[in-house]
Amino acid sequence: MTTTGKAVFIPILFFPLCLKAQAAADVIHLKNGSTFEGTIVEYQQGTALLLRLNAGAEIEFREEEISRIEQGLVPATAEPQEPPPAPTEPGALKKQGFYNATCFSALSGSAEGKFQLGLGLHNVTGYQFHRLFGLGLGFGVDTYSFEDGETLYPVFGEARGYFSGSAVSPYYSGSLGYGLAFRNGDELINKASGGSFFRAALGLRLNASGGAGVLADIGYQFQEAFFERRTAFQNEIEEKRLVFNRVVIRVGLIL
Repeated sequence: MTTTGKAVFIPILFFPLCLKAQAAADVIHLKNGSTFEGTIVEYQQGTALLLRLNAGAEIEFREEEISRIEQGLVPATAEPQEPPPAPTEPGALKKQGFYNATCFSALSGSAEGKFQLGLGLHNVTGYQFHRLFGLGLGFGVDTYSFEDGETLYPVFGEARGYFSGSAVSPYYSGSLGYGLAFRNGDELINKASGGSFFRAALGLRLNASGGAGVLADIGYQFQEAFFERRTAFQNEIEEKRLVFNRVVIRVGLIL
């Protein structure tokens, strides 16, 4: 390429005698105001510069035509574009992260030949490491007999996992810990102690947007306890060592 007019020589300092560009884009500014973008293929100071344009063609410039050289610029058109996020199913299960689950439970079983229905409330906070496995710590309150005031306060560890990542996810959960018991003057219980606590369940999680979900499961719950009470009429001491084996049905929310 040639230009008209008087040529003015401006030496380009600190530029290597022979240069091969390695990456990105180089911009050549000419004294007539033109600019060219591409990759410098070869440059010999005092003679000519060979530039490969982005379109693939090569063009040669004499040194006296060049005003300024910029090397290693990333052109706007070459900026990496992040791929759009993969579409996810509405309400899909969040496979990792912290969770908090609160569940209400109905405890059904028999004691001394009669049916008993109890109620419970548990809360668990944990971390889901993988869709199939998470760990949490929980506490709760379970009343096995409202008539006799037999209430325990379990503290436990929980493991849970989901068999599917879809909006409706079957899951398992298992808890192991210790149920605390306390004296209760209103129920004439003057001594109480707890014991081992265990629960295992299978259920369904119905996922909503934002990572929340509704839980529903059915399982088995085991609890040991001891109560000593003074009878109201004959002022006698009654001791009861109990093992509660209950079918537990729960519903709750998880965030």
